[in-house]
Amino acid sequence: MRVAFVNENTLGHASYLRPLVRELERRPELEIEPRWLDATPLPPALERRAGFTIPGLRRWGLDGARARWRKVVSAHVRRQLEALDAREPLAATVVNTQSVALALTPLAARMPLFVCLDATFAQLARTPWFVPNAPSRWFAPWTLASLRRRERELVSAAARLLPWSEAVGLSLRADYAVPTAKVSVLPPSLELPVARAGVRGPRARPQLLFVGGDFTRKGGPLLCECFRREFAGRAELHLVTQTPVTAEAGIRVHRGLVAGSAPWRERWAQADLLVFPSRLETFGIVLVEALAFGVPIVSADVGAARELLLGGRAGWLLERLDAASLTTAIGEALAQPALAQAKATLGRRHAEQQFDVRANAERLAAWLAAARAGFSPP
Repeated sequence: MRVAFVNENTLGHASYLRPLVRELERRPELEIEPRWLDATPLPPALERRAGFTIPGLRRWGLDGARARWRKVVSAHVRRQLEALDAREPLAATVVNTQSVALALTPLAARMPLFVCLDATFAQLARTPWFVPNAPSRWFAPWTLASLRRRERELVSAAARLLPWSEAVGLSLRADYAVPTAKVSVLPPSLELPVARAGVRGPRARPQLLFVGGDFTRKGGPLLCECFRREFAGRAELHLVTQTPVTAEAGIRVHRGLVAGSAPWRERWAQADLLVFPSRLETFGIVLVEALAFGVPIVSADVGAARELLLGGRAGWLLERLDAASLTTAIGEALAQPALAQAKATLGRRHAEQQFDVRANAERLAAWLAAARAGFSPP
């Protein structure tokens, strides 16, 4: 069965569909022939159109930037899909996310359409992603109306919705009245590495790991502040980021690391604690990676962190994100290696049950086959 996989390649979305597609390509017995399409980056002319903004109005959310970008990208995706379907008839399409699928609603009459979501627009409309200030919140019912309408049409037409987390599934059912049978959680998945064995022995300078392309939004400055005040001289801080950051005593910066590469795996192998003080998140894929590698975690209670860390049983979950709370949690994790390892072991079991790419590829293949078998074009 030939299936198109369309990925939004911005932020953490870039790593969502790739592992599933690679697994499907490795396993012909699942009978899925993936065809890959990139929603982004856009060609230069479309990028200029999608990125047009009016700074004075953007501050208030009145320049239409959010709707314009999604309109241009989703139309670009539709043209690519129609061209691909003309060359190689498709049995189904899987697209991540609804932002790049808004123009695909008519295609749902021709083939099963699966839509993956890390957040619904209803959720985003309650966060700084869509409403960063009080005036934009006031104008939101009008500025976001077209997006919300098109998203509802897409959700209604899709054969199946694949939220990344249970929280997104809850929003689909509560905010959109989507039937439970149409919603199946498909979280970010990865090939599980070999689990760590036992409690790691004491180290003179344990390694703290931070992973985040956007250093500021992911809480990097707060972590560095805490490190300088409390942990410099007795620990190392390794920053994996694309943001230009200056190394200093005790702080090493790793730029250009590719997920899955040997240097990337080495950082996880050496880490004693992942610190994730992100201030704005829809999911937090790095937490899944830490769970899979068996690395203890300190995380802000943001995105899907509460769900991923089992309410704090699989890591330290900060209900308040400030220097004092972050410092205390890091100190507790480093001072209690047995407790940290117990939390990491529970997290690893959670990863094995929920985030194993082999099992999730099998689930996706079964959903696609069932949807195709029951599909009747008008």
